[in-house]
Amino acid sequence: MLNIKKLNKALLYVKNKDFESAEKVYYELLRENPNNDTVLSFWGLFNLKKGLYKKAEKILESAYKIKKAPATISALAHTKFVLKKYDDSIILYEELFRYDKDSEKIYQKIIECFRRLEMYNFSGAYCQKYLSIYPNSCDALSLMTQHLMDVGDYKKAEEYCAKTLEIYPNNSFSWINAGFLQELLYCNEEYAQECYKKAIESHDNKAFYHLAVSLQKVGKYKEAEQYYKKAIEYYPNDENAKSSLGCLYLTQKQLDKAFEYFNQVKPPEELSYMKNFNSKEEGGTLLVYGDQGLGDCIMNARFLPLLKKRFSKVFVNIREPLFDIMQRSFPDIEFITKGMNSINHDSSMFLGYAQYYLGVDFGHIPFSEGYLKVDEQKAKSYKDQYFLNDKLKIGLCWKAGDMRIRSAIHRTINIDYFKSLLELDNVEFYSFQKGDIFNSIEKYPQIVDLSNSFKTFDDTAAAMKNLDLMISVDTSNIHLAGALGVKSILLLPYCSDWRWFDNTSKTEWYDSVDIIKQNGRQDWFNEVAKLSEIVTKM
Repeated sequence: MLNIKKLNKALLYVKNKDFESAEKVYYELLRENPNNDTVLSFWGLFNLKKGLYKKAEKILESAYKIKKAPATISALAHTKFVLKKYDDSIILYEELFRYDKDSEKIYQKIIECFRRLEMYNFSGAYCQKYLSIYPNSCDALSLMTQHLMDVGDYKKAEEYCAKTLEIYPNNSFSWINAGFLQELLYCNEEYAQECYKKAIESHDNKAFYHLAVSLQKVGKYKEAEQYYKKAIEYYPNDENAKSSLGCLYLTQKQLDKAFEYFNQVKPPEELSYMKNFNSKEEGGTLLVYGDQGLGDCIMNARFLPLLKKRFSKVFVNIREPLFDIMQRSFPDIEFITKGMNSINHDSSMFLGYAQYYLGVDFGHIPFSEGYLKVDEQKAKSYKDQYFLNDKLKIGLCWKAGDMRIRSAIHRTINIDYFKSLLELDNVEFYSFQKGDIFNSIEKYPQIVDLSNSFKTFDDTAAAMKNLDLMISVDTSNIHLAGALGVKSILLLPYCSDWRWFDNTSKTEWYDSVDIIKQNGRQDWFNEVAKLSEIVTKM
């Protein structure tokens, strides 16, 4: 029989953060009641509280099999969420509706799970259902605002945000949404910052981060630094804030300061097998993980030959689309796309750490003349199929593929801005735009669409080598062009990423890339006019 007094004793120890004493009591309870669902459930919660998520999952699953109690289901659903098993989490949360019909908290959890899965049709359906039951709920209105931002319907999102603030004028989450919408819809950073300050006045410390981002975008680095540090002060485990502050220092070419914060970001649990992570040791076998986007991996691949000089063997885990071109370009490096946990190694690092490890400052970036090698036979095949003409051959890429809408929206240009450029005589334009979800290219049939022929970056590179000029927004294509030494023009937004610093014409990373930087933040007319002049002269 379960000893309730002993269980309460364990709970009291947990409340007082005396985990060692609590653990001893739980072990006693488990010996006395090894198959009691209540003991197992509380034991699972105890491990969850300690951050031992996989252990908690196993224990809670055992409790769940014995008895599907609401508390166990709730704890297991949360554990699955923390472990990013969102599908399982949704099933469990939906099961909870049997015990707590139309619970607002359950709606909120399910919506967040579908958002994490990027299944916006389902998150939207749950938002609608939530609102139909609670039409004036602050959380329901806020989540609908968030959903509409997820799917790019910013005008409708603005309507819901305004309605929420009308009913709940002190709701901090809605002030954060309002600031975000000012950034996205109107590029009005000044008013966005006022919105974030309103959220801070309502005691929402999460707004410090958003205020810092907005200030950084307009070049107010000192103020941004202050607010990033405030965000970290309130949320010392917020790795996003630490990474962002690190990037702020990189914008100012302060490599050492940046890595004071990057080094605080630990590898995720699924990479816990990486030994001597980001250490300064040399020799033996090095395991490198391509931790960032495809463009970042291309940019940082230049450091791999320098790493090879310090280690007897280097393994690099990269995404499949990069494998062929990387293996050809760096034959002394062994690239892998899976099975990373089976590699025996002495040290490990993120690829983004390589420059800091090597101590390379931004004034001495290596291999800026180009370092990737194409498949010559594949390049000839593209030439024979698409490029046998006497026209000026120009590649185009106008949309950034980035989950972070705050960044992607500034790095995307409406194809209609290129209308006058596309009407120039004796020029053949080629689309290198993958993921053209709005079918922008259909408006301009004179563009030769190559995108469907690209299965990997090896294909993209082979086609790109046949160009006279590559024109691209800040996305992986501009890194590929620069790494190949292809003459290119980067259309850089006013609020640019750290790696371009405050450059307006050239970049330290690639000799073959010229920059046209946006002067204002509302449109691209002047920049495209300048681009047309350059193409006309060519």
